Amino acid sequence: MKKVFWISLITLFTLAAASLLLVQYTQMRRTVEVSDNLFNISVNNAMDDMIEQLNRLKVEDYISQNDRYKLLKFKRIDELNERMQDIVKQNYSVFYDTTLVRVGITMIDSVILLPGATVSHEDSSAIASYNSVLATRDRLLNSPDFYNQFVTDISEYVVDNIMTSNTFNFTLLDSLITDKLMLNGVDIAPYIGVYDNTNNNFLYCNAEGKEQKLIESPYKYRFHPNGMMSPNEYFVVLQFPLSSLLLKENSTIYFVISLFLVIFILLLFLLSIRAIFRKEKLDQMKSDFINNMTHEIKTPIATISLACEMLQDPTISTDPATNGTYIGIISDENRRMRVLVETILQSAKMSNKNFSLNIKELNINELIESVSKHFHLRIESRGGSLKCDLQAQPPTIYADELHITNMVYNLIDNAIKYSPEKIDIQVATRTEGTNTVITVTDHGLGISKEDQKHIFERFYRVSTGNVHNVKGFGIGLNYVYQVVQLHQGTVTIDSTPGEGSTFTITLPQE
Repeated sequence: MKKVFWISLITLFTLAAASLLLVQYTQMRRTVEVSDNLFNISVNNAMDDMIEQLNRLKVEDYISQNDRYKLLKFKRIDELNERMQDIVKQNYSVFYDTTLVRVGITMIDSVILLPGATVSHEDSSAIASYNSVLATRDRLLNSPDFYNQFVTDISEYVVDNIMTSNTFNFTLLDSLITDKLMLNGVDIAPYIGVYDNTNNNFLYCNAEGKEQKLIESPYKYRFHPNGMMSPNEYFVVLQFPLSSLLLKENSTIYFVISLFLVIFILLLFLLSIRAIFRKEKLDQMKSDFINNMTHEIKTPIATISLACEMLQDPTISTDPATNGTYIGIISDENRRMRVLVETILQSAKMSNKNFSLNIKELNINELIESVSKHFHLRIESRGGSLKCDLQAQPPTIYADELHITNMVYNLIDNAIKYSPEKIDIQVATRTEGTNTVITVTDHGLGISKEDQKHIFERFYRVSTGNVHNVKGFGIGLNYVYQVVQLHQGTVTIDSTPGEGSTFTITLPQE
């Protein structure tokens, strides 16, 4: 039930995290879409304002400074001609009286009084004013830069004549666009171009090399200064290097950060669940260990207690042979408890970071043969056998004698425990390069693949259907693993359920 609860909790948490990310992603997409729409509206409003302001300007505001100067001179000449015509109209009787004045072929020539002609002071002043204006006009007409194609190229009515890179005031256009964009809340400086769609070329681009981006831009606006008609089709084109991408990038960054945070929280949650599972597992292992340990200790205590009672029986205490038997039983059970306590203490010591080995030269073959002798009676009583094939040459290794002895003892004892029927155990040594290899093989119950993953964990015991049918408390193989690790070796297991197990230990000779 607990497992189903935790799986359901993890599933619900994962779904909640995924839903949170989905909601945030959807909200981000909507925010970006709204931002795009507002951005486009702001740009369109700014360009409408800019074009409207351009339409209110005069031609001289569009053209370059040099051409503007020429155009002003051209208009000045028109003004002087009109003034001369006004003077003539106001003094018609004098200017058309051939007995008083002489004029050229047209009225734009100078006016000269005839010899002997008498005119009033007002008429004389009118003639002088006319000739003064005429002289000013002639000076402008005779300036060297006036008739350099300007009068024929620049017209107040034909926009194509001023839409050239040398003539049009594109700086003014840039300034107007930037100002209008700022007023409409767009503070991103765009690339600006003026595109002649008829001739498929750019008349102007404020950023070299950005023409292709401008062609692909959606921000295109028809452009006819002052509303003038033209055979060519002109567009002002904008391209924003960041535009809404800035918001998209920021939103993406925030989304990625949120994703990492959710993943981080999910990992913390899973780690917490794992820690809880491990705690529960450790609690269960501790309980199993206490139960098994209690069982292991109660058995020799009960045996010793029974032997003591028998020794106290007056009818038995007089028989020396019987007394010796019971004393032997007490001694064996006492040794069994001592080994039990020693194994636990040594395993606990090895968990200490400051633990150190007492390294010395050992003959591994002799050590294994000595340990094996302790098991002969026990094995023979069950009709089994323990064979040693000690081929390691040289047999010497540098190791801690106590722990190597306990390691071998644990492996053989473990093989006996898990051989419920006839015991058949082989212990072998061999040399591989600079390593000594020890193998302990039994033909007992075997260990499943799943149990093999945990066999060297502390307190872990392979289930055999009854927690007490095999004596032990789950630290023997963990102790073996720690001894091998401290000697910088390796330990592996090869086992098949129902066929037996082989433990292989590789130890460096030095």
